[in-house]
Amino acid sequence: MPASPTRADVLKTVLPNGLTVISQALPDRQTLSLGAWLRTGSRDEPRERLGITHFVEHMMFKGTATRDARAIAASLESLGGHLDAFTSREQVCYTARVLSEHLAQAVDVVSDIICGSRFDPVEIEREKGVIREEILSYEDNPEAKVSDQLSEQLWGDHALGRPILGTVETVSALSRDVLVDEVARRYRAADIVVVAVGGLDHERLVDEVGRGFTLPAGSPPPRDRSPEPHRPSVRHEECDLQQVYLSLGARGLASGAPERHALRVAETLLGGGMSSRLFQRIREDAGLAYFVSTSLDFLRDGGTVGIDLGVSPDKTREALQLLREELDRLLAEGPGTDEVEAAKMQIKGSVLMGQESVSSRMYHVARQELQLGMQIPTELQLEQLMAISRDEVAESLRTLVRPERFSLAVRGPVAGEPIGPGDWPLGNGEG
Repeated sequence: MPASPTRADVLKTVLPNGLTVISQALPDRQTLSLGAWLRTGSRDEPRERLGITHFVEHMMFKGTATRDARAIAASLESLGGHLDAFTSREQVCYTARVLSEHLAQAVDVVSDIICGSRFDPVEIEREKGVIREEILSYEDNPEAKVSDQLSEQLWGDHALGRPILGTVETVSALSRDVLVDEVARRYRAADIVVVAVGGLDHERLVDEVGRGFTLPAGSPPPRDRSPEPHRPSVRHEECDLQQVYLSLGARGLASGAPERHALRVAETLLGGGMSSRLFQRIREDAGLAYFVSTSLDFLRDGGTVGIDLGVSPDKTREALQLLREELDRLLAEGPGTDEVEAAKMQIKGSVLMGQESVSSRMYHVARQELQLGMQIPTELQLEQLMAISRDEVAESLRTLVRPERFSLAVRGPVAGEPIGPGDWPLGNGEG
């Protein structure tokens, strides 16, 4: 099938089996970044197979019909490149970064591990031990633990509220038959997108992918259901730490929501850097926290707005009170025109600097395909960003960043009684 331009510099071809190939050629680059993306992630795994998406990702590196685990590890490193992978809530990605002259080798290795992994029983049992250690390392990481705790509060019994890694018990119960069945069920050609950016030729990329990716056609499994409305809560888990970790989260926007641009500006001026409101007020002026930051996550049917702080046990309530006061003041007065413009320039700089990296470009092109189903030129994105008004940012703050919308997860010791709703008054619930 001939390539179709999705925008001036990005080409897209859908192979006869349904697999999508997208490229952005940068003729002046001597390297390329390639990613093979699965359109589903941990939220789409069955409850009884908790952690299987991440486990399958690990097993893809443990041997194929032509390469053992050591040969896979050396396959691109011996050429000056590298191979990696990650699992998220809504995607799995296998990445290769190589010199442009090694495009064929990169496609060969990535397609081999995705299409030809053997799932050797001995390797499965060995990798269970590795992932058990990974899970236990999370138990010792308070930032990771408080993040998982907040996810449970935000999403309840929904798959988004469960840990991507699974648990020691669920991982230990996975058998070879179950793993192979999950791969056959989910790794369908129509659910794979191969994206490459850098010094490359699109037609050659399509030819290499067509030869290497021998995945079955057919309908992919249904997506996970949408979550129930969020009911804000406060949960404090006391444990032996030197610092208290506070993580607040509220429901945000879906990947394709038009209002996402204004929300990004709002999040940036609130806590997106050293000049942001919360960093200046809570860390610089009051000296109450070592770190304070905000975050956004856009999902296919929703998202989150997050605020994270690390404070001393005896300063926890003071920090929460100051945070709430600053949010209330920002909502009441609205952001200043100057800080809105500064936040927009901060985002613009981040976007343009990201264009310097072929890996950043690859992730950007892939996520536009996976989240939006289309490519928006960078120039148009920046036009949309710079056109956002102060009133739009103020409305985004009033709608999505009201303090009573947030759930609060607390981990660590505090002076006096555990942190509760009296320390962070809650709203009645929302979508």
